[in-house]
Amino acid sequence: MQIPDQVNLFDEMVKQAKLHPKKVIIEDVNSSLTYNRFLIAVNIMSKKIHEAVKNEERVGLFLPNVAAHVIVLFSLFKNEQQPCILNFTMGTQNIIDCIETASLKTVITSRVFVKAADLGYTVEEMEKQVKIVYLEDLRDGISTFHKLSGLIESRVSRFKKRDSSQVVLFTSGTESKPKGVILTHRNIYADIQQVFAHIEIWDTDRIFNPLPLFHSFGMTVGAILPLVTNVKVFLYPSPLHYKEVPKAIEKDKSTLFVATNTFFENYAKFATKEQFQTLRIVVAGGEKLQKDVMELYQNKFGITLLQGYGTTETSPIIALNTPEQHKEGTVGKLIPLMEAKIAKVEGVQEGGNLLLKGPNVMKGYLIHGKGFVPCGEWYNTGDIAEIDEEGFIRIIGRLKRFAKIAGEMISLNKVEELALECFGESVFYAVSIPDTRKGEQIVMFTTKPKISSREFKKFIKSKKMSLLYMPSDIKYVEEVPLLGSGKPNYWALENLAKNQ
Repeated sequence: MQIPDQVNLFDEMVKQAKLHPKKVIIEDVNSSLTYNRFLIAVNIMSKKIHEAVKNEERVGLFLPNVAAHVIVLFSLFKNEQQPCILNFTMGTQNIIDCIETASLKTVITSRVFVKAADLGYTVEEMEKQVKIVYLEDLRDGISTFHKLSGLIESRVSRFKKRDSSQVVLFTSGTESKPKGVILTHRNIYADIQQVFAHIEIWDTDRIFNPLPLFHSFGMTVGAILPLVTNVKVFLYPSPLHYKEVPKAIEKDKSTLFVATNTFFENYAKFATKEQFQTLRIVVAGGEKLQKDVMELYQNKFGITLLQGYGTTETSPIIALNTPEQHKEGTVGKLIPLMEAKIAKVEGVQEGGNLLLKGPNVMKGYLIHGKGFVPCGEWYNTGDIAEIDEEGFIRIIGRLKRFAKIAGEMISLNKVEELALECFGESVFYAVSIPDTRKGEQIVMFTTKPKISSREFKKFIKSKKMSLLYMPSDIKYVEEVPLLGSGKPNYWALENLAKNQ
């Protein structure tokens, strides 16, 4: 497997568009585009963007999960400009921090989206820092000349090799200001090729993507992979529409679907077996796949949920269980061309810090106030993991998801696992907060009312586990706060525990 040194994702899309001009390649709730129509739209939009933001190296995108967002993305690829995809669920201050981190001068958004998502205040604050360009204005300014030249350009098959550019995504910034993650076109293209070599994807497959493009999986697998490999995608505007997503999957006859454990649990409450019958590969990532959710999908839908693992910094996919090779409790084996090593961590008994390298590993970070910091030879995931003799990786927890109690490192993931075993449901969320006597204490939140602390304590004793795994408090919450990516927002829970 060879990954070329220079890749431009627009050029890769053009290759496929020339081969399959009439194939419907991208759909959303309101539109459906063949390769040819998509290419014409990109040619026109790239000209309009160039007129609006001529010489800016980086351009911010503040858009929902719709085909127009992907058109803008590829237009910037064509212009050799760098899209910086802003996470609209991050909160106003974090978004302003992202704008400063990437030194943005212009952000492209949409009036319809800003109104529908109630982001007026955020955009007002952004306007103090950057020029806001609305898609509606770009579209209204399209002349006959733009349309004609877009059409002619799409028919002239002269192939221009563009310089390899990059994309900037932002990490959630729960500990400090958000970091920009710089991914080159080669990083993203490599990850797509590595996945194709690892799991069988056909050009007759249909991807269902409810994940926003600021989420690296939503961007790579849900927006770029389809267009550079000739696999149709349906973009759904929000993963939170639990009743509607199963209906949309049935209507589209989707075969590939990816979400988080939390989302899968909620879809299962409303979905029927018929709605999911066309699904061929269903992958859970972003957070640990819980045993009860896995069993529910097996029993109710006859679907094997395959757990995968990735990070924004690795474009994102690192490891993946496949229909042919999967092992419960693991995230699968490394995708080809990746290397891993485990570094010992003081006080952690099981596994160690997972370090990685490969062609899909980021170029480096953009740090607020510091600028570009290159990635070293090995990327430190900050995840505690172990690799078995067959090469399957088991993630034990985030290094940050350990509490140091009375000098011992206690895994908060393990506390949640024990609660699941004891009470039979995966609705437990453990955080640690400072404690003057023991260093830290564990507070566990649950959406299950009337949990008995005595019963849990008895269960931990019966498992011959240390009582350091027993939370000092178990609190009931009606619903768990989520990040835009669908993972539990532990930072919000931690603040709640501290304030209470």
